Amino acid sequence: MPAETTTYRYLRFAMLALLLALAVSVAAETVRDGWQTSISAYYYTAAGPVFIGVLASVGVCLVALRGATDAEDVCLNLAGISAPMVAFVPTPERGQAPDEHAIANNALTFLVVLAVGYVVVLAAGLRQRARGVRWPSPWGVVGLISTAAAWVAGVVWILVDRDSFATHAHALAAIFTFLPFIGVVVLNTDWGVRVLARQSASPTRFDAAYWAIIGGFVLVGAVFGAAWSWSYSLLGTEIGILLLFGLFWVLQSIDVLARERPSARIDRDAVGPHLPRC
Repeated sequence: MPAETTTYRYLRFAMLALLLALAVSVAAETVRDGWQTSISAYYYTAAGPVFIGVLASVGVCLVALRGATDAEDVCLNLAGISAPMVAFVPTPERGQAPDEHAIANNALTFLVVLAVGYVVVLAAGLRQRARGVRWPSPWGVVGLISTAAAWVAGVVWILVDRDSFATHAHALAAIFTFLPFIGVVVLNTDWGVRVLARQSASPTRFDAAYWAIIGGFVLVGAVFGAAWSWSYSLLGTEIGILLLFGLFWVLQSIDVLARERPSARIDRDAVGPHLPRC
């Protein structure tokens, strides 16, 4: 088995291991000290280090993984660059002023590293373009513009209003982590591949299951949205989304690793070299 294929499999398994680690740590702290109002609130408990480590590691895994289509890859990357910011900018603790200096240090460090990575991607892409490879693809343009816009917004926000950033950036980063997750599920349905990703359809054994998971996302949002005044509505929403995404990840891993996906799902000339699908 090629090393690239083994690495790809390990990355997928690592994602599940990370989600399990977060679940175990949060559950253990809940048994010891009771429920928090959100998963993010566990940052201030003994589960805090695991919370930070998991989100940062999940971000790396999502960026490293190559989606089956350009559209899926963009969603994975956007979720991946948002997840660490959820950890580096903690949700405000009631009655406590946020540590703006620590938040600015962590957030700016991450943004500097993100900028370096962005430049490396641009340089590699332009080099491919000079060799006659069509780069970037239409979805690649969306990813590049979205990432650049998010980076500029983050830097300006920190420099102009550090207090507002420390108070609200966590929630915004969480939204831009969860929404691309949901997008990934949609883009793995046959309809998502044909219509949104604009690739030839790839038969999947789990198309109906993926739609059921999408329905689950809608149901979770509707139920806990209607009960938003309940103290634990946000926690319920987060747990529901993570459970559904975990289920999707297991099904997709079985689907992807069990057999080779048709190469038509990826425009190889448009995106250049990537990890082989297995």
